[in-house]
Amino acid sequence: MATIVQSCRIEKDAADLLSKQAKRRQLEVSTLSSLYLKEKAREEEFPGIGFRDSIAGREAYLLGQRVAVWEVLDVYREAKTIFRTADHFGWPDYMVKCALAYARQFPEEIAGQRKAEVSE
Repeated sequence: MATIVQSCRIEKDAADLLSKQAKRRQLEVSTLSSLYLKEKAREEEFPGIGFRDSIAGREAYLLGQRVAVWEVLDVYREAKTIFRTADHFGWPDYMVKCALAYARQFPEEIAGQRKAEVSE
């Protein structure tokens, strides 16, 4: 994917924390900054979606739940309706709709996360 260079100013405390986290993950600070910025932008665009580490790397999931977006998509494909999918998880419909909207926007990412988790 093509990238562009952008810069921003952050407080020293935040820069120190970011540097510490990048070192722990064995990443460049710029790489981790880019990842965090992308994830935060997506969280703003899709309220209810968060990101966490998984076997396959970073993974989209539903905030407050232990369920990844790809898992919701799998259940939806089996259940065939938002109502039945929500009932399966014991959630309100809007949580399933949120996961499905994210999966529609980023299908390759979700397919990759599913493949990595299921084939491990």
